[in-house]
Amino acid sequence: MPKAREHGQGALYWSDSRRLWRAVIDNGFDPTTGKRLQKERTSKTKDGAVKKLNQMIRERDSLGRVLDRSTRFEDLAARWISEVAKTSKPKTMDGYRSTLRASVNPVLGNKIVANLTPGDIRRLHQSVRARGGSDSSVSSAHRVAVSVLEWARRERLIAENVASITRPKRTRPGKARGSLTRDEARQLLALGDARWTISLLTGMRSGEACGLRIADLDFENECAWVSWERTEARYRHGCGKPTGKKDDRGRAIYPCGRKIAGGCPLRVLDLAPELEFETLQDRHVLVRPKNYIARQVPLLPEMIVQLQAHLAADGPNPHGLVWHRPDGSPMTNQDDNAALRNALARAGINRPTASTHWLRHSYTTLAEHAGIPHAAYAGVSGHSSEQASDPYRHALTEEGRRAVITLAEWMKR
Repeated sequence: MPKAREHGQGALYWSDSRRLWRAVIDNGFDPTTGKRLQKERTSKTKDGAVKKLNQMIRERDSLGRVLDRSTRFEDLAARWISEVAKTSKPKTMDGYRSTLRASVNPVLGNKIVANLTPGDIRRLHQSVRARGGSDSSVSSAHRVAVSVLEWARRERLIAENVASITRPKRTRPGKARGSLTRDEARQLLALGDARWTISLLTGMRSGEACGLRIADLDFENECAWVSWERTEARYRHGCGKPTGKKDDRGRAIYPCGRKIAGGCPLRVLDLAPELEFETLQDRHVLVRPKNYIARQVPLLPEMIVQLQAHLAADGPNPHGLVWHRPDGSPMTNQDDNAALRNALARAGINRPTASTHWLRHSYTTLAEHAGIPHAAYAGVSGHSSEQASDPYRHALTEEGRRAVITLAEWMKR
């Protein structure tokens, strides 16, 4: 029989079958059936059960609910991954999984989520650094931990996101971001190549440029719609579920007998079911741009002339892309970076490590030096978070067009 306690203060039971003390407390009612809900925790000793009962009472009275003190971080992270996988882009998911596997789970995986402390988060930072990780690696691991725990907080599994209040400390000076000088930008513009002119004057991302379609160009209204970006998806087995057996490296064996999903005869692209995308070729797909917001960028007369010349000399183009490989297949980031380095060499610019993201940095830096208001140039490059009523159309403002004109004129002085 339970020990008599005041109403609402729960009860203690000794379970002969389990040889444990049980602490039980009322925890509201089921919204569907109206049945009373209870929370239970067990302990080998009566004192331990009393402590757990008092803890549940405090949580219920202060938070309005009893926290889940059985879920471990690794299990929570798996639930979070399955949730975000419904809408996230392929490379985003690759990054999440890799960071969890290599950095976060080895430190936090076996810990009860509701019992995590700021000290646990600091140990995560220290662990990444001990493996030789940079400040960037620490920040990546921290961001994933924050995201997992924030999802748990919204699901009412924990009361506080301890990762969000335990910021990692920077131990080394940050590296200067790559950017072209004003003179180098002027030299690159002098090539008259639409690919680099547009990136320098609008801050267009590499994936957005490689995903730009001819149908997105509106020469009559002197603008282009940045509605998609090119990315690569992974394959997954389409032959069925794993057989339950594993190879000598611990990898699951599938019915097709192939270890790697890319070798499965029935392979399919591993894409989020709620992700909006268009397939191109092989693993190449188009997904909505960053923040899932399309935007309009201005095309100056010189850009239109360069684009028309480029399209007039175009070869096979089965996907209708503005920029692609000679055989018509989509370009990769590696292709784009190689093309930029070749263009820089032709322009007499010695930047052998430059990447296409440098042009986005250059756009921001040079726009600031030209005195263009942030709201104007950020709206063109997509840095702005302002959303239009149509989630896939971000109207071009006159301020944005003037920003591009001003930047082009300032670079040519």
